[in-house]
Amino acid sequence: MKKYAQNVIEFAFVFLVIMSIFLSIIELSLYWRARHSVSNIANEIVANMQIEAQNTKTESQIVNSALNAFKKSAGLLNLANENYTIDGSSGSYKITCSFQKKGKSALVALININNLERGDISAAVIYIYSGIFLYQDGREISSGPVQAIQKF
Repeated sequence: MKKYAQNVIEFAFVFLVIMSIFLSIIELSLYWRARHSVSNIANEIVANMQIEAQNTKTESQIVNSALNAFKKSAGLLNLANENYTIDGSSGSYKITCSFQKKGKSALVALININNLERGDISAAVIYIYSGIFLYQDGREISSGPVQAIQKF
């Protein structure tokens, strides 16, 4: 009976250590997936805006193309069914998601259209990641500004 009790206690300690390692691996994989998704969203926005800039010369159509790409790509972060709004004018725009974390929009895209003749377009995406164990209070993940300067 004494040996059985010792085995149960050892199992409990080992089980806690193994489970904490296992859950940490899952949490870190979710965090890195979110980081990768933010970069992919920014690249997708810029690519769609660049293609639209080849077909039209109006800023509003290019920004609407960015909004559509943003909506489609937000599914990578499970935010595809949210509402999105565009703010800004004359070359500088901000697309925000209706889903809130920490009192701020969980997903934001910052778009700059500097020179349509050259196709000088850039976008940056900011996402607030909240994990189960890691960054429970939220952490901003942002892509560097992705730029497209040359035309296809």
